[in-house]
Amino acid sequence: MTTTPWKTYAEIIAAEGGLRDARVQELLAVAGERKAGRRIIEGIERELAAQGVGHFPTTLPPDQNAMVMLYSQNLQGPGRLLHLVRQLTETGTSTNSEIVTLHALLHELQSNPKQGAALA
Repeated sequence: MTTTPWKTYAEIIAAEGGLRDARVQELLAVAGERKAGRRIIEGIERELAAQGVGHFPTTLPPDQNAMVMLYSQNLQGPGRLLHLVRQLTETGTSTNSEIVTLHALLHELQSNPKQGAALA
């Protein structure tokens, strides 16, 4: 199986606990690009999504110096919580399982902030 730069980048994010702050410039470097045009940004967003990496803001800015927060969508941890919240706010709908999971994660964070973040 071939390892792509995006797969490697997703593995780096996972190794950092599922969260990473980065400048758009870093994402451009992974993409092998120098400027952040609309098509390039859309391509980066597709590549991140294909690797299970979400981001805030939900549309990447074209400013190369802008900071973005990247998160692993499928790992246990804060990224999973962020992904659930993003899904619920974007779609306006949810499944019972998503609501129960979200409630449990938030309740755990409220009850035990240090341990709750690890369980999320």
